[in-house]
Amino acid sequence: MVLPFVSEAEEPRTGLEVDRVLLHEPGSRRDYSGAIVLVSMRVPDRFALGALLDEAGTAAALVLSYDSTRDTARAADGPHLLRRSQWTEWTELFQALLRLIAAGGTDPAVSQLDDLAALARWIRDQTGSAVTIEDLDSRVLAYAVAGEQVDPIRNQTILSGEVPAWRVEHLMSSGFLPAVWRSDEVVVRDAEGDDPARMVVSLKAGSETLGTIWAAFDQRTDRDALRGLLLSVRESASAMLLREKHRERHERRVQESALAELLDSGIDSGVPASLLGLRRDAIHTVVALGPVTERSRALMFHLQALRAGCIAVEVRSELFGVMPLRAGERTDADAARALEQDLRRVAGSEHDAVLAMSPPSADLAGLRSVTLSARRVLRSTVLRGVHSRRAENGPTVLTEADVNEGLVMMRIVELVEPAAEEILAPLELLAEYDRAHGTQLVDTVAAVVEHPGNLADAARLLGIHANSLRYRLERIVAIAQLDPRAPITRTRLGLGLLIRDAMSGVRHSG
Repeated sequence: MVLPFVSEAEEPRTGLEVDRVLLHEPGSRRDYSGAIVLVSMRVPDRFALGALLDEAGTAAALVLSYDSTRDTARAADGPHLLRRSQWTEWTELFQALLRLIAAGGTDPAVSQLDDLAALARWIRDQTGSAVTIEDLDSRVLAYAVAGEQVDPIRNQTILSGEVPAWRVEHLMSSGFLPAVWRSDEVVVRDAEGDDPARMVVSLKAGSETLGTIWAAFDQRTDRDALRGLLLSVRESASAMLLREKHRERHERRVQESALAELLDSGIDSGVPASLLGLRRDAIHTVVALGPVTERSRALMFHLQALRAGCIAVEVRSELFGVMPLRAGERTDADAARALEQDLRRVAGSEHDAVLAMSPPSADLAGLRSVTLSARRVLRSTVLRGVHSRRAENGPTVLTEADVNEGLVMMRIVELVEPAAEEILAPLELLAEYDRAHGTQLVDTVAAVVEHPGNLADAARLLGIHANSLRYRLERIVAIAQLDPRAPITRTRLGLGLLIRDAMSGVRHSG
């Protein structure tokens, strides 16, 4: 990523020791001691280099752009001069340097973390504190819960993906947030009612504030250890946040496209797992969340926060999460119950969404078939007469075992899909008539199908007199040219209703 920036006759110097990475601020002279300074502006000649050294000559090293001057005679006794490779982005270089520094100054495990969600969980595991990482707009980028209870403020924050507007206004008007942004130290916010005390540290790149890390604490917390850890990880967190903000769009598109292709159509198993963002040695399961909506995206945010390695994939306007099983989870039932419990803990009882989990897949090539399974499980929950398990408090995560009868019906729907248009034709005629006249002929067909040969029970289900039902049946025969009382017709109409339910599941599930 960087190369020594020296003349042919000069030997590169060694012994570089640094503890921070900063961005050069043109036009201002400051102390850059112990820092690698990134100089993004082009330095065209030795005179411009001399002016730069007057401003930033105290730095341990300066990194110039690849097309800067090669005349380094004026820098013989100054800082190390390095140049950025033309194939490396500034943000990529910034992140790499920060991670190298973090590896020397903190727990080596931090240098192995590759995203903010993993960092939040690591801080939680080290300190026992609930953690939230936010950007400058108070949007939650990552979080990690601690213990069984989630305090009300955190619950609102992580459920919506951002800090409530009223709380942001309070923190701004009181001057607390501006003070955090200006400070290079950990700032403490005392407990208020149900809101526990928190330590906050700002994340910065040079003089630019990027976001904040919030960590809750109580009487049992080792405050000095928590404060020291927050300070030690802030550089690494800044690099990760920069990467989240400026991650190469092409890289993201390639990964998402390749993984979506795998789930939708299958793919050569020789494709590197790293391209897909997956671990080849892990056992994965697929979670179906239904159509892509604000609600399903909010659920995916929680999945990725709760489950390390979970990757969001959009396939044909439906949202799926591919996640590795945890140690000790051997079946989809194990993983589903654990995930359901985690989701209820952060989402609360008011979030009654239904998700579907596939059986585990031990190899990448099997992910397509288990994705079909997860989709079937979720769609089967809207079929008439299919009763699935529902959690009492909050989200429900279903597996094939929870909707066994519904899976059989979904397979039937898939088998007759080539003839779906013909099968649905009479029901579409009746639905069009219902919309135009405010009638309930489709519901009438469903009641007759549900109570074959028993018009009295069908009428009772509809809440009408038997004579009214007979009148409706006459209208149905006149419009659709089919009589629901005939057994073969009833079978066709029942299959049509099943297909309509399955199509409704595509539009509304989750």
